[in-house]
Amino acid sequence: MSRDALKEARRVQLMEATIDCIAAHGFSDLTLADVAKAAGLSVGIVNFYFKSKDQLLIETLRHLVDDYIQQTNDNIRNAGASAAAQLDAAIDSDFHRTIANRKRVTVWYAFWGETRWRPEFLKICQELSDTFHAETRKLFARLIEEGGYRDLDPDIIARGFDAMIDGLWLDMLINPKSVDRDAAKRVVRTYLGGLFPNEFGRQRTGGAATAATA
Repeated sequence: MSRDALKEARRVQLMEATIDCIAAHGFSDLTLADVAKAAGLSVGIVNFYFKSKDQLLIETLRHLVDDYIQQTNDNIRNAGASAAAQLDAAIDSDFHRTIANRKRVTVWYAFWGETRWRPEFLKICQELSDTFHAETRKLFARLIEEGGYRDLDPDIIARGFDAMIDGLWLDMLINPKSVDRDAAKRVVRTYLGGLFPNEFGRQRTGGAATAATA
C-alpha cells in the first residue's frame, strides 16, 4: 500500500470510529480519546490526522455525505437508461443496508440536530440537500416526459419524494419494529404508483420495470 493510500485508510478508520462513538453515545461527551480507543489507535495518531475534535466531526460528516453520494450515483449508473429505472435504483440505494442502517441513520440525525448551532454542519447538509433535490427533480422531469404525463410538477414531486425519504429514515430509527427497509421502499413506490401508474403502479417482483416491492 502506498503512503498516500495508507494515510487515507487511516483517516477513514478514524472517521468510522467517530461514527461508532456518535451512534453509541451522541455528541455531548465525545472526546478524541474515545475515538482513539474505538479505532485501536493512540490519541497522538488522531491529533496527527485531525487537529481538533471540530475538524474531525466536520470531516466525518463529509465522509458520510461522500459515501452516500458515491453509492447513489453507482446505483443509478448501473440501472437502465429510463428515468423510472434510475429512480427505482435511487430508492434501493436510499434504503440499502449500508446506508439505511440504525447506526448510520442515528448519526445522520445527530448531525442534522446540530446544524442549528454549527454553521459548518449546516452548510454541508444544505449542499447535499440542494444537490439531491436537483438530481431527483431532473429524474422526475424526465419521467414525466418519457411517460407522457401531463399537469405534474417535477419540483413539487421531488420535494415530496425527498421529504418522504428523510421521514422514513426517522420512522426506521424510532419505530424499527414497524418500519424496516423493505417496508420503507414499498411506501415510496406506492406513493410514486399514484403519480406514475405505468411505471410504479403495479405490485411486482424486481425493479421499476418489474416490481414495486423490491
